[in-house]
Amino acid sequence: MEVIPTADMTAETVCRALLSVWISRFGCPAIITTDQGTNFESSLFRELSNILGTNRIRCCAYHPKANGLVERLHRHLKSAIKAHENSKWSEIIPIVLLGMRSAVKKDINATCAELVYGTTLRLPSDLFSTDKITTTCNQTYVSFLREKRRALQPTPTSAHSNSSIFVPTKLKSCSHVFLRIDSVQPPLSQNYTGPHKVIRRTDKVFTILINGKRKTVSIDRVKPAYVWDDTDDIPLTGISKQQTDETEHHSKDKTMSHINKAEPQPNEKTVNKTRSGRHVRFPKDLEQYIT
Repeated sequence: MEVIPTADMTAETVCRALLSVWISRFGCPAIITTDQGTNFESSLFRELSNILGTNRIRCCAYHPKANGLVERLHRHLKSAIKAHENSKWSEIIPIVLLGMRSAVKKDINATCAELVYGTTLRLPSDLFSTDKITTTCNQTYVSFLREKRRALQPTPTSAHSNSSIFVPTKLKSCSHVFLRIDSVQPPLSQNYTGPHKVIRRTDKVFTILINGKRKTVSIDRVKPAYVWDDTDDIPLTGISKQQTDETEHHSKDKTMSHINKAEPQPNEKTVNKTRSGRHVRFPKDLEQYIT
């Protein structure tokens, strides 16, 4: 567990911090898991990974569960920093890390320091301890350290929820999907963008086409889009010409009969109506003045 305070997040700063702190102490890692930030996507970080022989894995955007161990560590780290009164958080990090490395994990019944060094760290309270330190020979200590490290194997994280997760069945076969926007948006903004074409899909992530560029997103942010297919249109070539002529003739007869019914007969008395359809009756002595 390492925390490195930096003045900025540029690619050069990130590479220097990784090389001077982590690699100098623990060596070159086989796999590095990062987000999709510009500092990690830069050519400088890519060249550093090639020189170190490290394989880089990208996490999906707006999906903290993809790197849950680090996100949970960030939560505990921020809570510990806020518990101190000192406003300079960079000065608090060393003592906070000492406490986190010495805390016992219930799932493995050990501390982080025991997994790395094979023994616990000496805390400031141990200075006042009256217990005498027993010395052992080098061979006995090495054997004890090996047995201790074999017993302290890291255990995988456990799922604390048994509730089933709903996944639309159409996601397995749909050609387009909608992408949920998880960033902060102004009021009355759309929650989804798309539809976007699906390029590749797995059990957890989708590769979709956004503005001509491929982007990998989590399955939690997409939902199937029902796109109109042009092949569903039924052509009219199967309708015979005779049926078409009969239909047109029938429609013309119906239109003419409607017009004939609407025209008033010469002997029929006309009825005045308003725009709303109400009948208007004028006094008989004024009918001769009304046209």
